[in-house]
This record gives sequence, structure tokens and C-alpha cells, in this order.
Amino acid sequence: MGPVTRAICLAAVAIAAAAIPATAQAPGSHPGGGAGADAAANQRPDLHRWRMTRHGFGRLKVGLTRAQIERRTGRRLRFSYNTGSCAIWSIRGVRGLGIMTTGGRLARVDAFMGTWRTIVGIQRGDTEDEVRERYPRIRTRPHAYDPDGQYLIVPGPNRRVVFETDGNDEVTSFRGGRVPEVMYIEGCA
Repeated sequence: MGPVTRAICLAAVAIAAAAIPATAQAPGSHPGGGAGADAAANQRPDLHRWRMTRHGFGRLKVGLTRAQIERRTGRRLRFSYNTGSCAIWSIRGVRGLGIMTTGGRLARVDAFMGTWRTIVGIQRGDTEDEVRERYPRIRTRPHAYDPDGQYLIVPGPNRRVVFETDGNDEVTSFRGGRVPEVMYIEGCA
């Protein structure tokens, strides 16, 4: 083989190698393990860009299955507990968010610590007045455990956002999802 032919062959091999995706996975493999785990981690969405709404959190919409939630977040769910068909989950590697499923489908998402936000920018630590300013149709209910706290409820036909406040009139947590689950005050009850 002459030098020109050798150069052409090497160039063809280099072009072919460059065309192979670096993050290719075997069919059925999971992005959470194996040699492609680092590449898969780099493809995970930044959940801090997602926002809570009455319909869920970012790309997590009411009605999704566990597998769909894991695919959309790029992370596995960790089981916490269940009561009948209602289950509470956390997202591995993500602090301050909780997932509630009923009948195997997403019913609500809770933000109980961290800097998570709603679609209009409300987060833990904001005041009741800030919530009322951004959600003018809000309804209130007395808090079940804090006599000075309240539930601030963004109404909707079948879905709501619920803020919990304390005696300092600050948001301590919030959740979004389907009625009746979004109105439960103790996890699955």
C-alpha cells in the first residue's frame, strides 16, 4: 500500500470513528450506571430551572408514571413510604423535593427546603403579602398545626398550588398537583 492510499485509509477510519456517538448506550441500558453514567449525568436537566405550577413541577406533570418521572428528571426515585395506593418518593441526589404518587401516577410535588420556585417566582421564605401580590385570587385556610400559620391556596378546577406559612407570615413549604392529594396535610392523609 502506497503512502497516499495509507493516508486515505487513515482519514476514512478517523472520520468513521468521529461519527460514532460517544454517549451511545446499549438498548435497554439505564443512564444511572455503567460506563455511560458520567455522560448521562451531564445530560440530566437542571431541575432548579423548573418551576412549580398547579399541574406539577417543570416537566413533571400530574399523571406521569414512575418510569416517566425518572426519564424526565434523569434520576431514579427513592421510595420513602406508602399508605395503600398512595406513595411518597424522593428524587435521588435532589434535596427538598418530594413526589407523591397515587395508583402509580404522579399526584403532587412538594418543595419543603431549598430554593425551589413557583412559576411566578415565589419560594420558601417569601412573605404572605408577596404570595397574595403574585396570586391575587388566593384563598386562605387556618393551618392544621400552627395556630399562627395558614394555607394559601391558588384555586383551580382540579389542580392547585398550596403554600404553608408560619407565625412569621413566611412561606415554609409549597406543593402543586391534583385535588384531593394536593390538599392532604400529612403526606398520604
